[in-house]
Amino acid sequence: MRPVRLELKGFTSFRDDQAIDFDGLDLFAIAGPTGSGKSSILDAITYALYGYVDRVGRQVGQLISQGQPRMAVMLQFGVGKDRYRVTRSTPAHGASKILLEGWQDGEWRQAGEGADRVREADAMIKQAIGLDYDAFTRSVLLPQGKFAEFLVGDARDRRSILTELLGLELFERLAKLTGEIKRVASADADANERLLSTEYAGVTEEAVTEAAAVADEASARDASLAKAEGTIRKLSDRWAETARSVQELRTCAVDARHAGGIAAESAEALEELADRLVDARAAATASAKAAEARAKEAVKAKTALDKAEADWGGAKQVASLRARAEGLAGVRAEVTKARTAAKVAGASIPKLAKALEAAELAVAARVAEAEAAIAALEASEEALDRATHADLVAAVRSGVKVGEPCPVCGRDIESLPKAPGAQALERAKAGHAKARGSAEHASEALQRARMDRDGAEREAAQAEREASRIEEDLATLNEELDLAETELGAAFGAKVPADPIAVLDGRLGRLEDLDRSCDAAEAALAEAKDERVAAERERDALTARAGEVRGRLGGLAVSGLAERARTLAGPDLGLPELPSAATITDAAELLAVATALADGLGSLADSLDELASARAEGEAALLAEANGIVGEGFESAPSLSVLVDAVARARTAAARDAATTEHRSAELRAKLANAKDLIERVTEQRGRAARFDALSKELRADRIIAFLQVEALQILAAAGSEHLSTLSGGRYRLAFDQDEFFVIDAWNGEERRSARTLSGGETFLASLGLALALSQQVRSLSLTRRADMDSLFLDEGFGTLDPETLEVVVDAIEQLGSDGRMVGVITHVRELALRLPARIEVDGSPRGSRIQVIA
Repeated sequence: MRPVRLELKGFTSFRDDQAIDFDGLDLFAIAGPTGSGKSSILDAITYALYGYVDRVGRQVGQLISQGQPRMAVMLQFGVGKDRYRVTRSTPAHGASKILLEGWQDGEWRQAGEGADRVREADAMIKQAIGLDYDAFTRSVLLPQGKFAEFLVGDARDRRSILTELLGLELFERLAKLTGEIKRVASADADANERLLSTEYAGVTEEAVTEAAAVADEASARDASLAKAEGTIRKLSDRWAETARSVQELRTCAVDARHAGGIAAESAEALEELADRLVDARAAATASAKAAEARAKEAVKAKTALDKAEADWGGAKQVASLRARAEGLAGVRAEVTKARTAAKVAGASIPKLAKALEAAELAVAARVAEAEAAIAALEASEEALDRATHADLVAAVRSGVKVGEPCPVCGRDIESLPKAPGAQALERAKAGHAKARGSAEHASEALQRARMDRDGAEREAAQAEREASRIEEDLATLNEELDLAETELGAAFGAKVPADPIAVLDGRLGRLEDLDRSCDAAEAALAEAKDERVAAERERDALTARAGEVRGRLGGLAVSGLAERARTLAGPDLGLPELPSAATITDAAELLAVATALADGLGSLADSLDELASARAEGEAALLAEANGIVGEGFESAPSLSVLVDAVARARTAAARDAATTEHRSAELRAKLANAKDLIERVTEQRGRAARFDALSKELRADRIIAFLQVEALQILAAAGSEHLSTLSGGRYRLAFDQDEFFVIDAWNGEERRSARTLSGGETFLASLGLALALSQQVRSLSLTRRADMDSLFLDEGFGTLDPETLEVVVDAIEQLGSDGRMVGVITHVRELALRLPARIEVDGSPRGSRIQVIA
């Protein structure tokens, strides 16, 4: 797996969109201050691929940048020639989403069904990379805290990682496959043995021989019956010609007898129809004459009614005019009454106008009186105010003397005013009360005058409206009177009779009489028409029945039947007289023809039956010959056809028996061959099961896989020992024994001790040497190409190295990166970052970390 491009947003310290293009990067450093987010780049890769980050596990929501609603990471990566793009996102609240795509035909396409569902997409990614999360973080991407686990970690985990890296699970699958093949072979052998003991039980050479003999015997009987059947069928064919002639004669006799029966039935029908048809034709003629007379009477009545209506109008018009004449006197009385009311109404209007004028004058007088009373009231109020003030001054004066300060203005009083009399205030009050009473009286008088005036106005207006209404009613009555008089004048001419009602009553009576006469004539005409239709229907029905009889007689095809009889019987047949009814229409003549046909056709049928019986006597001789051919195996048959059917049934049964026995014989022969084949197949399947059982046992995990794991660890230990010796200046070498790595210390007399006892710096060097060896050797050790370690990321330990050791480590890393692998080193050691040909700078800030690629 080799990263191509990484994009992330809202992930740990990377709040905003950040991207890394790994294209062209082989050996590089990921540098930056502590806490800037260097390790988060590796976390983003494992999150994108596995949805898992070691420090938070599956609780990846904790990695969302502070204040961001979600985080998203997109990683493009290559595996061999294949290219993939995975996009994974997690919201602050809710489930993660994923989309795995592949580069196909120049565009990104979803990598199959389920590539947008987390569980299915995770399985697809693991299948593509060839490593699960644990193997990936111990061999490709070595984060902080995981660097030394392959060296000193659990042995079972180490073996599991090797199994995935080297494709050793192939042997596990082979073990399962060989076990399945062994199981299938054993099951097939068991099934075949069950077939041999059930379906093929009794299938032997003797059974096959016996079935063949039975088949031969059945075939011989079939051949014998076939020969007999052929012979008697020839006899039957000889008789068939004669039998057909007999049958045709008898059929012709039946047809002649049937036609004779039709002719006899027709004669019976015609005998009844002849007399009825004569009566029906006479009745139709009489009813037609009666209907013509009734029609003339109806025309005469209708003419009289039309003339009366033309002169006087219809009954409704005359009745309407009578009603108009009857109401004429009432209309005239109403007109007279309306004229009188109009005169009275016209005379009252001037009187009411004078009364209204007098009321207006009274209102004006009362207004003047009210105004004068109000003026007197106002003058008395002023006089009262003066008298009241003077009285108050007198009260003040009585308590002061000349020379004392004035209680009102404060100045010294020089002289006292003259005091008014005590009766002045009383007189002013009395005058004011009187003026008030006069004003109130004047106001009441004014109100009464105005009410009288309003009443007079209403009476005058009502009188004018009533006069107008009376005039309108009078105009309407005059129009109605003029219309009635006009209509009467038009009805009677220039002179209206003295009693128009009596005249109109006479006209109404005459019109009613004429209408009744017309209705009676129409009813008589309708009845005559019905009688004529019924008579004609009866005549036509009888005529049609006679026609049907003639049609039946004509449809007998007598000439064709006679010619057919002559052809079948020969020229010696004597034909009776058979007349034709095609051109006859008279019922009596048809009766004679039908009688002659009935007699002649009956005679012809008798002659044909006699001839057929004579020809049928030749079948007995042919039947006796056929019975002799078939022998005693068949009962005596009453006719050749019955014998032919019996032999045919026997022949069919014999052929079926021959086919069945032959099929049984062939089936036994085939089964015998199949049984032999099954026996051979069981032997082969038992051998196959035994071979694959042995192979499955050899492929068990505690044998071949364990052996290959140990061999691989030994090779890795040897290659890692070379790197460690170089990194440690020749002091340390690696060894592997009993599922554990050991360190050989050359400076201490080749002392061998467990790798678990190394110090921190020593552990880093040993782990690095082993990681370098794993990266270099995995291609040669792996059984497949899927686990090629095209990239390696290191995130630990470089800050603990002294300058000399760091120099050696850098040389080793540069050598590893020179063979086409991508090697990324996460460090905050500036000297190491500057030594490498490229670096990814991570700068932290309060607004979020920024990424810059420097090549």
